Amino acid sequence: MVTQSRNGERRGGAWWRAPIANRDLGEDNQSVVINDAMGPFCGLGAIMFGFVSFAQFKFDPTPGSWWSSGLAALTGLFLAVSFLVLHSGRGQVLRRHSLRFGAVVTALVAANPMIYILGTRVTYPAIGMLLVIVALGALVHNRFWAVATIAFVDLFWIACAAGFGLPVPPATFAAQIIKANALAIVLNIARRRTVRRFESAQHEVHRLATTDELTGLANQRGLYEVVREIPARLRKEGLDLTVVYIDVDDLKSVNDRHGHAAGDALIRSVAEVLRGAFRENDTIARVGGDEFAVLITSTSQRDAQTLVDRTNQRLAEQGISASIGTASASSADPDFDTNVLLDRADAAMYEAKMIRKSGLA
Repeated sequence: MVTQSRNGERRGGAWWRAPIANRDLGEDNQSVVINDAMGPFCGLGAIMFGFVSFAQFKFDPTPGSWWSSGLAALTGLFLAVSFLVLHSGRGQVLRRHSLRFGAVVTALVAANPMIYILGTRVTYPAIGMLLVIVALGALVHNRFWAVATIAFVDLFWIACAAGFGLPVPPATFAAQIIKANALAIVLNIARRRTVRRFESAQHEVHRLATTDELTGLANQRGLYEVVREIPARLRKEGLDLTVVYIDVDDLKSVNDRHGHAAGDALIRSVAEVLRGAFRENDTIARVGGDEFAVLITSTSQRDAQTLVDRTNQRLAEQGISASIGTASASSADPDFDTNVLLDRADAAMYEAKMIRKSGLA
């Protein structure tokens, strides 16, 4: 259920902006953060795995280390190519799929110390496992999958230690795992907080860009956001759309005679009347100095006209003179076009204003 507060925002979700508190971390914003980290990670990772591969091939005599050395070389090559692609004209391909790309990179990096342990049966020290646990906390964007993958790595390492033996006391081994997990949790929380702040800043910028400062209603930008999004919902639900344009009469005279503060008070009064006259799921916007627009979704145009009549009556009760124009259409109409409805409602409002000025109404 959507409800509208006194300042024009709709609790539970507004058509022109969605409350940040009611959403989980969006994948788009996760992607931005992952993209920012992935470039440097691939570049530094390519260098690191290149050195690891060289050092293992050249200096590691441990039986069974060859497979791990080969995987390290493959990982370094993959990260180097990824780094070059990210910084080329084709980088957008990876960025558009950054979460999946990040998962592939994470899995490849995680496989390196696992293969080393399986090949050499050396379970400690395993610095690579510690680094992988920390990297999972930093790179895996989904909280569930971060916990699941870190738990899998922990259990794998513990199982290998149980099967192959430990050269150190179990307490030392457990302490290293606990410290790595703690750091992974800290990094995951820090990254999620970064995304939260990023989303909060986005939300505030969007709110400022789509809200009329004087009335708290949507502004013209906010109205057109709804205009772009609403046709799909109307067709899905089989609803009609009625566009209402309202022009407050004599605002210039009020400003000239009583000052702009009085004019602002008049505009705020009109906004309050509109909030009370229309329903919670109607979009109300101030689109000009003395003009308002309302998008009414309804099952019948008669219901919409009832709302318009109620609005006219309540404006009159407040002593507010206004010219109102409407235009309606069914979303089932093959020629349904919200922009055409806006133009028709604006023209109807202008015609009503001319009639009022001529004294015929």
